[in-house]
Amino acid sequence: MIIAIAASENHLRSNVDPHFGRCDWYCLFNTESKDVSYIENPARYNQEQAGCDAAKFLVEKGVRLVIAGRFGAKVIDIFKSNEVQMVIPQTNQTISKLIESFK
Repeated sequence: MIIAIAASENHLRSNVDPHFGRCDWYCLFNTESKDVSYIENPARYNQEQAGCDAAKFLVEKGVRLVIAGRFGAKVIDIFKSNEVQMVIPQTNQTISKLIESFK
């Protein structure tokens, strides 16, 4: 399964970004291969629909679970219609700690 984590920086010490559609990076973690990679959010500077465009981008990448500080209503609809799970962490967590919980 591929997990996307909204991040403000492209390293494991980065905290989960509170803004799904406006974050700078997505950390992609493959639970099977344990590979970690980072991709820039191509929609972060969109005037409108940043969250929707980012959600569609991640669906195209095969993401099945997304972790971010919050999700807008339209993003939730896109993810639900594509059977992508969404998680909002309880506290500020680093990407490293989140990945460890999936190993």
